[in-house]
Amino acid sequence: MVAGIFTAHSKSPDTATAVKEAVSTLPLESSDFVLLLHGPNHTGQALQRELKQFRGTRFFGCSSSGEITPHGYHDDSLVAISFDRSAFSCVARKVDTLGGFGFQQARELVLSMQWELRQQAPDSKRSSTFSLMLIDSLSQAEEFVAAALGSELGSINLMGASSGDNWKLDRTPVLYEGEHYDDSAVVLLVHTTLDFKHYNFHNFTTTDRRGVITAATPSQRLVHEINGIPAVEEYARLCEIELSSFTQELLANYPAIITVGDRVYPRGFLQVLDDGSLRCACAIDEGVVFRVAAQVDYIQQLQAAFERIHHDLGQQLMILGFECAARRQLVEQKGLKEQIPALFADANVWGFSCMGEQSNSLNMNNSFNGLAFRLSS
Repeated sequence: MVAGIFTAHSKSPDTATAVKEAVSTLPLESSDFVLLLHGPNHTGQALQRELKQFRGTRFFGCSSSGEITPHGYHDDSLVAISFDRSAFSCVARKVDTLGGFGFQQARELVLSMQWELRQQAPDSKRSSTFSLMLIDSLSQAEEFVAAALGSELGSINLMGASSGDNWKLDRTPVLYEGEHYDDSAVVLLVHTTLDFKHYNFHNFTTTDRRGVITAATPSQRLVHEINGIPAVEEYARLCEIELSSFTQELLANYPAIITVGDRVYPRGFLQVLDDGSLRCACAIDEGVVFRVAAQVDYIQQLQAAFERIHHDLGQQLMILGFECAARRQLVEQKGLKEQIPALFADANVWGFSCMGEQSNSLNMNNSFNGLAFRLSS
């Protein structure tokens, strides 16, 4: 039996046309909710106006730094994913003013969502429930929001992503009930009758080149000095790259690696500032010790990851993928873009390129964050 997930995509730059080509083709009459993942060209009144015609349908989503379909990577397009009531029950909350969100607020939110979900789906249990979060990346609040929610959700998997705007870092709103909001997060708690599993992986390992953050402004995610030397100068040296060629695009190849327990996590950089500082995409602080990353083969690692997912859940899959936008930059720099569609098609990947990935209670960069569903029994 084929599961109740329906997908559509439009490449039209015109918002009204994109909605007609994508959203209008979905079976909205039986939809529990729809995820809309769209380029920044579709952000604002035009999209909100078009969605109003679909009364009774709940639309959640965000702006992106690129969209993902089984045909590969896209720019300034619109992806629509409908989760049918035959297999899904969802409760939703919008969190505003993210700087004021903490553990007490997370506890109250999770408890209220769990109570509401039990009313909708009495058979729901932790093993059949997952949480999705989409969060405004410009809020720089991902660490403590994910930590608070992850702590309260416990064994319920939280998969999240930070919105984007094609690296402009201008406006990255989330979409809640068909309206765009800044400095906000959309949190969904979803029960499903489908088998599913959460995956997070990256294509980096550690080197022996180590650095210490010796000057930083944590509130702005700025690194001013590494090993007592201006950040960009020392990081270029650690990466063995000429300072004159050290651009943001090149930084995608060289994240810092932080070790937490027995796992390693990439920490990417967003910008090289004029004063020699580096803006990190995740929280950073003075005294943090890191190692420069080394890449493993991107295509082989992605193939192996998808093979593992197929082994776990079978051949008929749908993967909701929130992939770091820096990974896409790496693909383009290495000329691998033509190899991606076949991999995404085989695993039936739909999603977007994001500016940060939340896996349970952690925020990270340079990773592929995926929720895989078995589509047949």
